[in-house]
Amino acid sequence: MSMTVTASLSKQQIADFHEDGYLIIRNVLSAKEADELRRTVQREVKRDAYPASLKYPEPAKYTVSGNRIAAPGLTGIAEHPTVVGAVESALGQPAHLTAYVAYLRTPGDKGGGAHCDYKRWRPVGSSMNWVFAIIPLTDFDTSYGPFLVSPKSHKLTQVTDPDAHILDVNRPDREQLPAFIDPEVKAGDLLVVNEHVWHEAPAGTATEDRCGIFNKYCAVDAPPAAGYYPYNPTAFDALSDEGKRLIPVCFDKPITTTRLLIEDSSSQEPKFLLRRHAETHAWELPGGEGWEEEKLVGWDVGAKIGSLQEITQTQLGLDVPWMSYIEDVEEGDGICRVYGYSDENLDPDALANGGCEWFTKSELKQCLGESNAICRAVDTWQRTDIIRGKGTACRQSRTQFEV
Repeated sequence: MSMTVTASLSKQQIADFHEDGYLIIRNVLSAKEADELRRTVQREVKRDAYPASLKYPEPAKYTVSGNRIAAPGLTGIAEHPTVVGAVESALGQPAHLTAYVAYLRTPGDKGGGAHCDYKRWRPVGSSMNWVFAIIPLTDFDTSYGPFLVSPKSHKLTQVTDPDAHILDVNRPDREQLPAFIDPEVKAGDLLVVNEHVWHEAPAGTATEDRCGIFNKYCAVDAPPAAGYYPYNPTAFDALSDEGKRLIPVCFDKPITTTRLLIEDSSSQEPKFLLRRHAETHAWELPGGEGWEEEKLVGWDVGAKIGSLQEITQTQLGLDVPWMSYIEDVEEGDGICRVYGYSDENLDPDALANGGCEWFTKSELKQCLGESNAICRAVDTWQRTDIIRGKGTACRQSRTQFEV
C-alpha cells in the first residue's frame, strides 16, 4: 500500500479537534476491509497474544502489538493514507508510530474505566504531542461495548511553564470532567483522540468479540519522555518505502544499557557530569546495565527510567526525580538508551568526586572530540526544536501522577 498522503483535515475539522479533543471520519474502511482486518486480528489473538497467561476465548482483553505489525494483513492500517493524513493534520507535524496495537475483548470482559492515556512512564504515552488513531473493527455500541469520550477534558491538562526547556503539566482534576458521551463510532470509522482526553470503554452484551485498532502517533518533534518503543528490522521492512518514515527507532539488538546526561544549568554556560570507567578510565556518562519495567507496563517496552534512577543513586548518591529521552546508540553488543536531566539547584562540588568531573560543552568537544557519542548527545539535548516532557518510573508515576 502506498502511503502518499492525499487526505487531510480541513481548517474547520482541525479547529473542532482542538476544541473538543476528538474527531470522527466516517467509513475510512469499507465493511469488507473492516471485516477482513477483524478476522486477521482474531487469527493473531488465537496464535499468540498478550497476556500470554490467557487462553482465547477466556473473558479478557487481548493485545496484539508492537512488532506484530509485520504479520500478514496487519501492516497496511498503520500507514493508511487517510489515517496518516488525519493524524498529521491533528498533530500539526509529521508523525511517528509510537504504538501499533490491536485490542480484542471476548464476551464477558468487564471493559475499562475512565482514564486518560498520557502516562509519564510509558513509551507510548509520554510524548507532549500525540494522538490515538482508533479504528473500530466491530461497531462500538451498547451491544459490543461503546467507546465513550469526555469532550474538552483535554483542557483540564495544561503546560505549567511553556518557556521551560523540559515541559511539565498539571495534574487534571477528575471532579471537573465534562460528562462522557458516545460518539457512536462504527466498524471502519476513524476516531482521532487527543492524548489528554478522558475516555472509558464499558462492557457490552454481545456474544461475539469486540475488536479495534488503537494505534498511537506522536509528532516527530515531540519524542516520548520514556523513550520510543523499539521496532525491529522485520517490522520496519514490512512497511512501504514511504511508510518507513513512521518508524522512529529500529534495531535488531536489545537495549542492554542506559545512561544519563546530567546538566547543571545554574550558570550561563551549562556543565555536564562525566565519570571515569572503573577499568578503562575512559570518560563516560553515569549509568550501566538497565532492567526493563515490562512487568509493570505489559507489552509496552523500552522505558529504562526506573533502573537508571537506581543506578544514579548508587553511583552518585543523586536522586533524579525525572528524566527525558535523548537517543539510542550502540554500546558493546547492545543498544544504550540515553536520557537527560537538568537542574539549576544541583550541588556541583558534592558530585565532583569519586572520579566524576563537570565539563562545559566546549570542554567536552576538546576532550572527547566533536564526533564522540557524548558530545552528540549534548547537541541533541540542547536542540530548541525538540519538545520534551518529563519521564518517570512506573512505580513513581502511579503515586505522583496517576491519571
